[in-house]
Amino acid sequence: MASCFNTEVEFEGTLFHIQTEVRKEADIETVVYVKGAIVHSLRTSPCGISAAQDGDGEQFAQLLENQHRHVIVQIRAGEIRPPSVAATVSGPVEEP
Repeated sequence: MASCFNTEVEFEGTLFHIQTEVRKEADIETVVYVKGAIVHSLRTSPCGISAAQDGDGEQFAQLLENQHRHVIVQIRAGEIRPPSVAATVSGPVEEP
């Protein structure tokens, strides 16, 4: 069973790194990074299914992969974006 997925996607000149992995026994977490900073995260707890309870892990692995692919689709649709420069700067920028 795959326990994590890592993918890089470029969208509108920005390189996104998407990492999906199992957290604890029953949580699936996907984190999206841009230049090392977290810009999005998603944690789910599939009802009634855990990596340990799934026998060969096939069903849980499919949920893991589906969540990873869903976040990639969101990035390609422009639904997940890094914060704008204006949003990350507090106050006016002063010239030296």
